[in-house]
Amino acid sequence: MTEIRVAIVGGAGFMGFAHSLGWAVAPIAADPGATIRKVVLVEADEERAASAAKRLGWEEWSTDWRDVVARDDIDVIDIVTPPASHAEIAIAAIEAGKHVLVEKPISNDLAEAEAMAVAAAASAVVNQVSFNYRHAPAITFVKQMLADGTLGHPLQFRAHYTQDGGVLGRVISGWRAQKGAGGSGVTGDIGSHIIDMASYLVGDIKQVNAVLGAKNPAENSSWLSDNDRREGGHLDDAALWMVTFDNGAIGSFAATMYASGRKNRMFFELECTGGTVQFDWNRSDEVQLSLVNDPPEQQGFRTIIVNEHHQDVWWPIAGMGSGYIDDHALQLQKFVQAIVEGRPASPDFADATRTQRVITAVMQSADSHQWVTVDEVKA
Repeated sequence: MTEIRVAIVGGAGFMGFAHSLGWAVAPIAADPGATIRKVVLVEADEERAASAAKRLGWEEWSTDWRDVVARDDIDVIDIVTPPASHAEIAIAAIEAGKHVLVEKPISNDLAEAEAMAVAAAASAVVNQVSFNYRHAPAITFVKQMLADGTLGHPLQFRAHYTQDGGVLGRVISGWRAQKGAGGSGVTGDIGSHIIDMASYLVGDIKQVNAVLGAKNPAENSSWLSDNDRREGGHLDDAALWMVTFDNGAIGSFAATMYASGRKNRMFFELECTGGTVQFDWNRSDEVQLSLVNDPPEQQGFRTIIVNEHHQDVWWPIAGMGSGYIDDHALQLQKFVQAIVEGRPASPDFADATRTQRVITAVMQSADSHQWVTVDEVKA
């Protein structure tokens, strides 16, 4: 059996924790077609690197990602550093012939994202970006119903990604609070997930019209004015945007850190000619489904709990529960399978660059107060 040897760069943080658990679970939960070795964890700080490697089950640790990228005994580079450093590390890894997994967003800078996509396309390496939610069994079930015609043609997509960190006083700090250091704002951070979800289920977004909200962290008040937000360099804490899709569907999106009581709620409704589906990450094993051709006396939403008859469900009994780490393990299984089979992974750098182009369009629309066509956005 093939052995896949992995190095993780930036592995001591929150996402390093999630990816480390995912790499451990992936080959246990299902056969990805290869054995997986967690070889080396990289962090800039020596003490932090050594401690994280020991705690998270990596064989070695290092403080030099360039040295690790150049090693002959490494097959995969998993990048979970701040987005501002993604391009440099990923392009170096591609040039060294390594397969590359990058945490989302691919980059906050569209030009860097495009450079990553170009480098990946010109190589033979497998590349993937970590939009983990699209791999949940409930989501792949919705995708299947779209593919087989059960739902018909998409008409309208509505998505919210809401959290309450701002309300609870968990002020974003460090690199996440600074655009130049890699901070994405709410649109690039959690909003990128619902943009990716829309692209995966509905198709490419054509146009956007957006408004942003940013709070002055020193004041308990309303949103800053657009001028104060721009001039102060404040990242967005809330965003609303409408979209049209290439296939004629329409959509609306909301993302915020100021939703009291919302605990990482990623929610969407998709209305199609054949029915409607609804999903809430807080009930991640469930899909609410209503089909147009249901008998009149049975019309309305019914709850489907994913089970062994759905793709990527590990348990033989429905209702055992799956969650955040399960999704990370699922995406890593599929990434490894793509490597073993010599085929592209999904979403790849090109897909994630398209998502970043939509995010850039949202920012430009909020500043111009006009509709922005995604394909006309320049890096």
